[in-house]
Amino acid sequence: MKLDVLGWNNFFEARFAQYSHQGLLPGRVSIQHKDRYVLLTEQGELNANVSGKFRFDVSGLQEYPAVGDWVAYEIDSANQSAVIHHVLERISKFSRKVAGDRPDEQIIAANIDIAFLVMGLDGNYNLRRLERYLTATRESEARSVIVLNKSDLCSNLKECTQEVLSIAQGINVIVMSALRAEDVAPLQALLTPGITGVLLGSSGVGKSTITNQLLGMEHSKVQTVRDTDSHGRHTTPHRELLVLPNGGIIIDTPGLRELQLWSVEEDVQDSFDDIEELAVNCRFRDCRHEAEPGCAVKSAMEDGTLESGRYESYQKLQREIQFQITKNNSTAKRSKKERDKKLAQQIKNNPRTHDKQ
Repeated sequence: MKLDVLGWNNFFEARFAQYSHQGLLPGRVSIQHKDRYVLLTEQGELNANVSGKFRFDVSGLQEYPAVGDWVAYEIDSANQSAVIHHVLERISKFSRKVAGDRPDEQIIAANIDIAFLVMGLDGNYNLRRLERYLTATRESEARSVIVLNKSDLCSNLKECTQEVLSIAQGINVIVMSALRAEDVAPLQALLTPGITGVLLGSSGVGKSTITNQLLGMEHSKVQTVRDTDSHGRHTTPHRELLVLPNGGIIIDTPGLRELQLWSVEEDVQDSFDDIEELAVNCRFRDCRHEAEPGCAVKSAMEDGTLESGRYESYQKLQREIQFQITKNNSTAKRSKKERDKKLAQQIKNNPRTHDKQ
């Protein structure tokens, strides 16, 4: 498979130059199974692992290969697999904080051009969740496109669409039913040759059905959702990068049970710029929008201009980001300490080699 079909461009070509002189080859990660990978390359599909040196050098989970990454590898002639030595610089990434208390970044998809945020127009419909996805996508550097799926199950389609448009802030919104092949045409039009998109959303929103329609074949298994809450079981077992018949590229992902933000405060502000614009008109610059006189935000909620649920979502995400920033700073200090300890051990074990450097 030619590299340009996989999304290779001048950006990656320039960053790979230093590795080509080492006899390494470029490949793109299509599947990740914990510490095992599948690469798409000019030599075909290869199973791969990272090298021991790679494991020693990395400082965190976010530096390991993720689906969509371009890597520099060599062939292990003994078993015809690949050994990954480097991950090329990313042009974009969609991340979240890993589940649990660990303050680590998990990269869901790398080097994406378009993030399709899929939400079902059934019991899955949730504006507050969509705001969270929009905030996370702003940091990714990818273009956001909202996909409202299951239009055939929605009795108040116009009202729901208007509600989404009110928080979309100029973002393209596609209303569709993935059961109809013709409805995926707007997505196909965006996924031109070499362009990479990723399908994001909770379980049961129809990502696997959309993938099958884009491929023109049943690649991913599809299961029905629960009648009680329209949630589904994980039919996509892992993230996977697929090349479409029209030359576009799609990354299908399992449903995200939770999306803890890995973002910066500015991303929240950009996602809620309507609230930020209101806040400019508050009487006091440090207004907390609670009991202060002359609060433009509070006035907007009282007259119905601003929905209280949207403001509460804004406040919640702000608090979450501030908490995350604090934990990240603590983690960064700990990582630096660990790196210094590794370096000191290397110097102790190989003092002459270090002196030469």
